[in-house]
Amino acid sequence: MTPEIRLLTPRHAAFRLAEPGARFALARPRAWTLTAPGSRVEGRAERAVLTLDLRPGLPHRLEVEGFAPLDFAAPPCPGAVEIAAFGATEAAEDNQAAIAAAIAAAPPGGTVLIPPGRWRTAPVFLRAGVTLHLAPGATLQALTDRARIPILPARRPDGRMLGSWEGLPAACYAALVTGIDAHGAAITGHGVLDGGGAEGDWWTWPKETRDGARRPRTLYLVGCDGVRLSGVTLRNSPSWTAHPLFCRDLAAFGLAIENPADSPNTDGFDPESCEDVTLEGLRISVGDDCVAIKAGKRGPEGEADHLAPTARVSLRHCLLERGHGGVVIGSEMSGGVADVDISDCDFRGTDRGLRLKTRRGRGGAVERIRLRRSVMERVAVGVSINAFYFCDPDGRSDEVQSRAPAPVTEATPRIAGVTVEDVAIRELRVAAVAIFGLPESPVRDVALSGLTATPDDSLTGDLPDMALGLPVLRHAGVVAENAELTRPLAAPLALNRSRPMLTDYLDAYAARHQPYKGGAWCYEDGCIYRGLVLLHEATGDGHWLDHLRRLADAQISPEGALAGYRIGEFNIDNILAGRALIALRRLTGEARYLTAARTLGRQLDAHPRTRSGIYWHKLVYPAQVWLDGLYMGLPFQVELGLAAGDAARVADALAQFDAALRLTWREDTRLYVHGVDEGRLQAWADPVTGQSPAHWARALGWLAMAMVDVLELVGPEAAPDLAARLAALADRLVELRTPGGLWLQVIDLPDLPGNYAESSASAMFAYALQKAARLGLAAPAAGDAGAEALAALAADAIRPTAAGQEFAGICHVAGLGGFGDVYRDGSPAYYLTEPVVADDAKGVGPLMMAVAEARRQARRMAAE
Repeated sequence: MTPEIRLLTPRHAAFRLAEPGARFALARPRAWTLTAPGSRVEGRAERAVLTLDLRPGLPHRLEVEGFAPLDFAAPPCPGAVEIAAFGATEAAEDNQAAIAAAIAAAPPGGTVLIPPGRWRTAPVFLRAGVTLHLAPGATLQALTDRARIPILPARRPDGRMLGSWEGLPAACYAALVTGIDAHGAAITGHGVLDGGGAEGDWWTWPKETRDGARRPRTLYLVGCDGVRLSGVTLRNSPSWTAHPLFCRDLAAFGLAIENPADSPNTDGFDPESCEDVTLEGLRISVGDDCVAIKAGKRGPEGEADHLAPTARVSLRHCLLERGHGGVVIGSEMSGGVADVDISDCDFRGTDRGLRLKTRRGRGGAVERIRLRRSVMERVAVGVSINAFYFCDPDGRSDEVQSRAPAPVTEATPRIAGVTVEDVAIRELRVAAVAIFGLPESPVRDVALSGLTATPDDSLTGDLPDMALGLPVLRHAGVVAENAELTRPLAAPLALNRSRPMLTDYLDAYAARHQPYKGGAWCYEDGCIYRGLVLLHEATGDGHWLDHLRRLADAQISPEGALAGYRIGEFNIDNILAGRALIALRRLTGEARYLTAARTLGRQLDAHPRTRSGIYWHKLVYPAQVWLDGLYMGLPFQVELGLAAGDAARVADALAQFDAALRLTWREDTRLYVHGVDEGRLQAWADPVTGQSPAHWARALGWLAMAMVDVLELVGPEAAPDLAARLAALADRLVELRTPGGLWLQVIDLPDLPGNYAESSASAMFAYALQKAARLGLAAPAAGDAGAEALAALAADAIRPTAAGQEFAGICHVAGLGGFGDVYRDGSPAYYLTEPVVADDAKGVGPLMMAVAEARRQARRMAAE
């Protein structure tokens, strides 16, 4: 085993220490000695790529512990010049003229020496065949005064692209080090290029144009062939750090690229429309993508004369830390990206490991991408392929985000040939592999082998990528939509893919749940039953059904009698749990469940109604319609009617829904009130409309769930007005979210003193909005809001206790009219007087439903 020379110049060399199994770091540090006539240098190698300064024209011997000695000769140097000889001083405000003079004076193949010290300078322009060599302790420090920085025009005089911004020709400030047609140039040594990002105002206008130009890079190379970079540190960049454009035969070894985590758009290394690129031993920790491989962006009017492919890119022995993505391809890929090989790399704390991103309108193809022998730690998603990336002003439009097939044109992107081999993911949070291809252009030829993943200990999931309509995932394995896995994994990942976010809490809750009202049939238990039904249906996991049967069967006799239930109470709340009866009949075939369901049907047949034909909320609340009651009774009535082939029962439920929505609607708030008293007898009722005075979030939550469930059962074509009202309500709910993604107890009054984010309503909306978006009954943004709410609940409302966990922030109960010694006047202030509790069934049941809906969508995408 001998060190392999990867770069050899008169004053600098890079070596690969090809120890078996080495990625960025060696298994253990190795002592090394470099000798030359009159010189001996020692050190310890910790990394697989070692960069060393040499003495020109002399023989050298490199000895590394555990490796055979390597004898080689440093090439002679045609000549070297020092910048101090041309007037450069550390005290100078700008050394640009002195450095430029030194570069001009260097002989062909010669070297410009940057000695130790901090050298402030306006942009330095490389010269073909000349090396810029930075001694240890040397820093080229960029000026921040824009008046001193030249602006590169968008195009050269012959029309070729020169300035660039996010894949399009654009005027931009010159980089600290800029190379234009600087063939054979090199930057070597162990000094620093400091782009001055923190010293100026660059990071305060990331997407703007100022004084006619975009922000500069730290290193910008345009049309340069044969450039070599080795050993130096690039830091503090105003925007993308190293950006080669239209370059060929480019190699970089042992670079360090460092930018603050919160610095905007400070990608590490971005080869764009380049061919034959080698990156080895790079350590990158930045505020955006670590390595972003690009190939230009088709213009808004289809402009494509600036596009060129990127091909044959190799990354090896790199450490990619903390960025948005470790290795990212796109989204600027209209010229096409092919033959990218990533091997023996470490990804640490990046949001995503390998990420391919594009969208309709880009065109181009991404082909033959290979990731091998690498380890990812603390990543959200290991491999992400997203063809719905919502970049650009139209990124969230239906044309970009629609899941319906679109016509295939030259603007349709294509992705094919992605191979992942022998990759270990540790402390995974969201998904090991998440693929979302276009229906008209599926991701093809994905091969997975030797992929392992272990989850972190987080309780919350997240969206796998930036697109509308994606599910919230936690500890998922392979999730794929519109993708062809030609070589799927031979065995499941080392993840429990059937247990998504919050499942442990819900499982423990169901195991310890006690009947809400001492064993009597009630709607509170029905909330839990409904959640268990949906979890079972979404996951196929039989233990949810086991929970349901254990709890519900205790309330149902062998003959189908319901414990503590009396028809004569005419309480619409008692109907809700009947939905579990219909599900249990379907799942088990036992007749007693149908017998019990028919008993509830008889209550509805005799239940008193208002003048408008709507069920009273309860016998003790005559002529009153509450939004709660619409959820309690009408979805069950529709299900019972459909099961029995009773069209009249279904039609009656839809008619009641229509009448109730008209009675409870308020045009000024674009919301529905909690209740209506058609008799106008209650003190809380408006004497003209009969409406209650405020909008209680949970009442609207019951309503939203009722609407989406009924529409799922009958289809929007059977109830077009109901479908239109649901879509409008979903849009309004998206508007009313708190900054934390939840909803307030009094939903439309954010300035009401004491108002708070209420968990049960937020869970209801999380369920209803996700489901409405999945069924095409609401915009994708509504589904995103639901998914984000579920993630927020997991993060903020699931709290540790001495016994495990609890679901906090639930309004215990609220209503209208007399209740014990209290009169509930329905005012905004009243709703804030009700106790706030944890683990109430009215919150946990909807949370189960929201998790089930998220899981249903994740499972659909996981179909391979």
